[in-house]
Amino acid sequence: MTRARAHGGDAKSIPLYGERDAFLVGASEKGRGAYAARDIKKGEVILQNQKPLACHRTLANATTRCGRCLKETRDGAFCDSCASNAKREFADFERKYVDMTALNQYCAYNGGLKFPLLCARIAAMILSGSLKEQTLEWLCHASNVNNQETMPPQWIEESRLLSAAFNGADGGLITPEWYAGVTSRLHLNAFRVEIPPTSSSTTSSDWKSAMAASLDAITTGRGSGSAIYVLPSLLNHSCAPNIDVKWESGDAAVTLRASDDVAPGEELTITYIDANASIDARQRALEPYGFTCACARCVEDRQRST
Repeated sequence: MTRARAHGGDAKSIPLYGERDAFLVGASEKGRGAYAARDIKKGEVILQNQKPLACHRTLANATTRCGRCLKETRDGAFCDSCASNAKREFADFERKYVDMTALNQYCAYNGGLKFPLLCARIAAMILSGSLKEQTLEWLCHASNVNNQETMPPQWIEESRLLSAAFNGADGGLITPEWYAGVTSRLHLNAFRVEIPPTSSSTTSSDWKSAMAASLDAITTGRGSGSAIYVLPSLLNHSCAPNIDVKWESGDAAVTLRASDDVAPGEELTITYIDANASIDARQRALEPYGFTCACARCVEDRQRST
């Protein structure tokens, strides 16, 4: 695939992104995606420490993670490097106008929901002027949730709880339609952030305990939090991905590293699920994303099973 074909326009005018202009944004039958603009070698970093547009810690991590960057903290307060920016970006607004009590209880009762919390953070950032509402339009979204007749009833309930949490301070921003648009983008583009433990203990047993807790969080889907990004969120899924997603700086800044050689024009893909699972388990795990994977590995697995 040439640069022009991947983008659908004039190759000379295509902007390039990442380390050493590693990739470009293009369109395919799956929608918008990222494509190699040059030869990429296995192990090469194509995007380093990309900060999220917005992130939110899980309810389980409310007292152990920074509320802005998800870095480990003693009491869940903002870390030193985030405190002043957090106040400007959303924290002052949330403290003055937003009461999350009922929404937090709803999320906890329903198994620790994460997207209503991230939606609340996004709304506060928009209303504080630190995030442009139009920025989210860059991300893929579901096309059948534009009105209350087609959107999931759960989203309508969540939007009403979120609106009530802002108690009229949202200026009419939070409607079921707005919530469905943002939430559908989160379902398709948000990452479960999985930051490795950074225990300062020198004992082997304590380090193992920290690692076990981290692996348990990943297994149960809790992770460190959830985040939405500009460029990383463009990468589509494959059950045989060529890009690894890592959180290497102790916070929500993400690094993308090639797990295989990638040729120019080849799509860059990540896995949304446990790629080591069987094909049936993988397809079940992908159901919430609303598509059936047709990557080369899935096609081969289906042929082998028939």
